[in-house]
Amino acid sequence: MTEEVTYANLKFENSHELDNITEPEDTKEKGPPTSSRSCWPAVLILFTLCLALLMALVTMAVLLFQIPKDYRTQLRDLNMTKNELHANFSNTLQAIGNQLCLEGEKNLKNNGQNCVLCPANWKWEGGDTCYYHSNEEKSWVQSYTFCSSQNSTILLIKEAAKMELVKKFPRKTYWLGLRYRTQLRSWYWTDNTVLNEEHKSWTKYLNPLQSCGYVYYGTIYSKPCTEEFYYICEKPAIRLQRGKNHWQEDWFVRPK
Repeated sequence: MTEEVTYANLKFENSHELDNITEPEDTKEKGPPTSSRSCWPAVLILFTLCLALLMALVTMAVLLFQIPKDYRTQLRDLNMTKNELHANFSNTLQAIGNQLCLEGEKNLKNNGQNCVLCPANWKWEGGDTCYYHSNEEKSWVQSYTFCSSQNSTILLIKEAAKMELVKKFPRKTYWLGLRYRTQLRSWYWTDNTVLNEEHKSWTKYLNPLQSCGYVYYGTIYSKPCTEEFYYICEKPAIRLQRGKNHWQEDWFVRPK
């Protein structure tokens, strides 16, 4: 009898503990709302970026295909232009050679199969140079500027043979391409070469305060650049040579 009462108490106590256990909440009904709708803007942005990248790749592919095509077209046009210019130059050269070198004045020593040409009003004095002799006197700067405008340089005398040639020119006072550079404390030719010891042997009374050089009958002097003297411009001559080309006689520009 006593054992039955004890069992009943234990059963009652266990049932009371079970009643105190809280049941888990239903997560399906009481959980947070779904976030699938908030993902749509990000998906849309990603899709737009992918589409833009695809369009950029397509555009680059089209450009990469188009550039070689345009380049080939331009190269073909340039070759055609080059051939036309070469043909025109060759025809003009033949006409010049025939007229000036074969049909020119016979007393000129540069007529014939080897011919040296200078621009109008310029003289060939031998060698590879054409000279322009001024008919009026100008300052050094004016003389230098005129020679530059003719794609030439004002007279330079840097070799003994050149000095001997200048002695044969009309006996006048000619400006030279020679100036004193105060910062460098030396005399320089206009081609940026210094007046060396050989050149100095041709000089007399070079005064740094009179910073422009001139020549008179084989001797180099100096005067203020504002003085007015005659001047001589010089430029390379065009040398033509007649020879065979494809079984016919043609004129060529002879290299130096």
